Amino acid sequence: MDINKLCEERVLLAGEAEKEKETLACINKEIKKRKDYIRSLRLLEENRYDNAQARKQYTGLMHLLKKYEIDMDNLPEAFQKQTRSIQDASRGLEFGQKGEDRAAEAMSLLGNRVISLQNLRLKYNNLDIEHDLVIIAPTGIFSIEVKNKRHNGIISEKGILKSGTHSENLIEQIRRHTNSLSRHLEEIYKKQPQMSKKLKVYPIILWANDRSNVKDHFREVPVCYINRLEYEIFKKDRYTANLSRKEMEDISSRLKKRKQQNRLYPLCVDKDYLEELTEYCLADLKKQMEDTTRRLRIHEYDIRMLDRKIQQKEKGFFSRIGELFSRDTI
Repeated sequence: MDINKLCEERVLLAGEAEKEKETLACINKEIKKRKDYIRSLRLLEENRYDNAQARKQYTGLMHLLKKYEIDMDNLPEAFQKQTRSIQDASRGLEFGQKGEDRAAEAMSLLGNRVISLQNLRLKYNNLDIEHDLVIIAPTGIFSIEVKNKRHNGIISEKGILKSGTHSENLIEQIRRHTNSLSRHLEEIYKKQPQMSKKLKVYPIILWANDRSNVKDHFREVPVCYINRLEYEIFKKDRYTANLSRKEMEDISSRLKKRKQQNRLYPLCVDKDYLEELTEYCLADLKKQMEDTTRRLRIHEYDIRMLDRKIQQKEKGFFSRIGELFSRDTI
């Protein structure tokens, strides 16, 4: 092969090698970008999170799976199982919050007829309770248990709620919540005995999802849909506190002073899971890097082989030139 053609081929191969190096640089840049993005979620910087933080973190995790098109079907079962747990936790938090927000929104439509306290966390001795919704109305003080279930529900005569595969004891929840709120009110107004008759706490179970139904066999506590809550709390024949606006505002103000920081929960995510997830998020890039590196190595090998051929050609060329000079000298 002519030395000029060999040199031309080398130039082309060197150009291809440079393109592969540029591709590798871009891949490395994207890997750093993805790692920085995952770190920016700050998933494990705290041991515990409140509901709002947890929802944000879980949403970030789910976004990673979608953003980087992770094929869950081809991943280990243990990783799939933990991811499903995260998805369930995320949906549960989201669904629960939506129910509480719907209840608060329904109450806001009543304007100043009632005062609503959402996610009111109170501590009394060893009793630490976070109330979904507390409503202070002229008729009385209400502890609202908000249930926002995707499936239809049945509440048994004993107060056991079953919805889909989930079941929970409403009696225990109601007892804890009403007792907690009652104790706080008794302590707040212990020097005002005339208020004692007005401080009874009434429990209500609120079914917040209008796309599912609940069959109620539980007669101890009212169960109502969100569009009926207003009518329930204004039943003067059942609830007879007769609170003035000033008394309502005073109760609200004093309860707010006792409100604790939102309860914190651990995420169902650990360091091992996050490291594994990061690897899966980088898998396509690492495959591209592997393929690109292999092509670059082939180009570099071919260039070295061409360099040898060119050197041999040059060596032969200069050898012939030397022979010609030798003959001329003779």
